[in-house]
Amino acid sequence: MKIDPQHLTFSNVVIRTEVKKLRQRGIIRRADAEDIASEVMARLLEEWDRFDPARGTREAYINQVVSTRLLSLLRDRNAQKRSAKVEAIDPSDERLVDRSWSGEEWSLNVDRRMDLNIAFSKLTPKQRAVCDQLLRDVVSPAAKEMGVPRSTLRYAVTKIRQIFRDAGLEEYL
Repeated sequence: MKIDPQHLTFSNVVIRTEVKKLRQRGIIRRADAEDIASEVMARLLEEWDRFDPARGTREAYINQVVSTRLLSLLRDRNAQKRSAKVEAIDPSDERLVDRSWSGEEWSLNVDRRMDLNIAFSKLTPKQRAVCDQLLRDVVSPAAKEMGVPRSTLRYAVTKIRQIFRDAGLEEYL
């Protein structure tokens, strides 16, 4: 296998350019770029003797092999990421026991959740939208985003609070 230094330099430029494009597009990480480039170069050198001058130039062959091998390498890496190992969890494992909750706290939390679900079911879709918006924002930005005056939003909040008071949830207002 005789390799012309000019072709080797050209190969390095092509590989670096292709890897840089993929890194800039966020397909590969900067930390992986050098590993991928060296892997593509190794695969190119494996294919070096298969060049047929009757089919085209060496530069065209290098471009074709680099792009093909780079894509297959990325496909193989992504396939490895997808094939994660799944292990069964032992239900008797001590690490799974949450000691921070007592039985009483647990039942209180479940009851509270049920009460909140009942109260939410009594809200209109617009009132639910107000609640969702107020989870993310305070009144002024929420009113602006919803396209209503602040006074209208405050009035809606008053109605929502009354529904929660009627459900016995005033301590959470």
